[in-house]
Amino acid sequence: MDTSTVALTIREARAEDDALIKQMIREARLDPTKLLWQNFLMAEMDGQVVGIGQVRHHADGARELGSLVTKKGFKGKGVAGAIIAALEARNPKPMYLFCASKMEPFYNRFGYQSVQEARELPWALRRKYRLVQIIRLFGVRVLVMRKD
Repeated sequence: MDTSTVALTIREARAEDDALIKQMIREARLDPTKLLWQNFLMAEMDGQVVGIGQVRHHADGARELGSLVTKKGFKGKGVAGAIIAALEARNPKPMYLFCASKMEPFYNRFGYQSVQEARELPWALRRKYRLVQIIRLFGVRVLVMRKD
């Protein structure tokens, strides 16, 4: 599909998007927790959902950018950047995210920086960080990033 002439629109998710959100997260092998459709934004081109993303709200007030997925064929076309910008506009900073270390340069482009010490994190994210470190046993290095 030639996306150069099709406008990208960002909209709030609706209840009927719930199954698609969960399917996209499962296919992307992302964190399947706290998938509340009410927290998601949907990116559409020509009526087709081409990307999704959410902000998780934690009990201590921390906000975590997550569940960012762009469908194949639409990567590199600004979909993820538009979702990130729209989510950030709706949520106060600081904003945190967890990602595989290979994604660090991508998120650096949007102003996110790696958090070096777990003690720098809000308590809810510190607890999640400890759990995520177990993944290192499987050869995947996970970073926590922050944008002020």
